[in-house]
Amino acid sequence: MKPFLITVYASLDALESVQARYGDCLSVYRREKTERLRDAIERQRGMLAEYCLIEALSRMGPLKLPLQIQTERLGKPYLSDSPIAFSLSHAGLYAAATISDCPVGVDIERERTVSESLAKRICTPREWKQIWLPSPTEQTFRNLFSAKESIVKRSGEGLMALSTVDTKDYPVRQMEFLSYVLSVCSDRVERWEVIKL
Repeated sequence: MKPFLITVYASLDALESVQARYGDCLSVYRREKTERLRDAIERQRGMLAEYCLIEALSRMGPLKLPLQIQTERLGKPYLSDSPIAFSLSHAGLYAAATISDCPVGVDIERERTVSESLAKRICTPREWKQIWLPSPTEQTFRNLFSAKESIVKRSGEGLMALSTVDTKDYPVRQMEFLSYVLSVCSDRVERWEVIKL
């Protein structure tokens, strides 16, 4: 298999059209997660993230739907019938999915209020000096937080590991649009293909 890294992202405005394209084909994993959510927007974002995954996987060839998604011990999802690695994310009005032939993590974040207490919990000493001491902006804080989330999603370690990973040690690529940032952590960041639905 040739090395690849594909990210698909979309706004909630695209949900109806991708549902029409792929039909009612969400995985059992997604259906179970969706049923537990009370917030309608949160359910829509989760569904859209899986449709982004389906769109990304369709670029690799024919698909068997619904997807067979399982979770590892710490909750990282994987395709039980494919070696393709993936990661999902959603925030605000957007959702994203990334696929690769190697471990991958994706995170999408919108601008957020700078919080000293959160920064203290997630920053390494080097990041603290880089981000906080020169007076952080919402954009730099958002970008750091998103990069760190993509790193821990790649490893499957979970949010508790945010304070132990330093962004300088990992291959993270970011794309900013509107008031959002899309971060991908993968050994394939130099081959990153981004598709907007």
